[in-house]
Amino acid sequence: MKRFGWVALLLVVAVSVGGWAQCGCEDPEEPTCYLTFQSNETIEFSLIVPVDYFVCHGTSVSPSVWGWRAETLDGVVVRTFAYPRGPVGRWVTMEWDLYDDSGYLVDPGWYRIVVMTTDGDVSYPVLILERCRPCWGCWCGCGCTPCIDCDVPCCIPFGEMYLSLAVGETRSCYGLSFSLHFRFECESP
Repeated sequence: MKRFGWVALLLVVAVSVGGWAQCGCEDPEEPTCYLTFQSNETIEFSLIVPVDYFVCHGTSVSPSVWGWRAETLDGVVVRTFAYPRGPVGRWVTMEWDLYDDSGYLVDPGWYRIVVMTTDGDVSYPVLILERCRPCWGCWCGCGCTPCIDCDVPCCIPFGEMYLSLAVGETRSCYGLSFSLHFRFECESP
């Protein structure tokens, strides 16, 4: 009878650990490289065309930017922006406010920012984490706090265009903001 009790206990522990491991924070389709942003931040990005691009492609013509889009990893486009007067210079700085084309904040998860150029698309995967709703995505293994992930930046490709991403601005979670402005005036003696 004792043996049956120990076997049952080991079976319960094994099933519990196995079940917990299957529903953790990791997404099975997680990209190998990405940058992480909070849902109250905007993503500022720009196209980088290094000197070795011109050497490898045997051209002196710099690619231009048609626009950009944000899409899920399975290709569903959530936001699109195209420059109305045609392509602009590659030095332009773009920004995604994490809203979709309908004006709603996108759900936390995996996305890809794609810049459409005259020489093809250039993309970078991003992970959006919930910042303002403390109990979004409660599931075993993570509890009621957002999963904390570190960035895994993509390597800079030799001879190819790539994107540079950074936090554009940080918004208040609940629409409240507070700022102080000081003004100092000096008078000459």
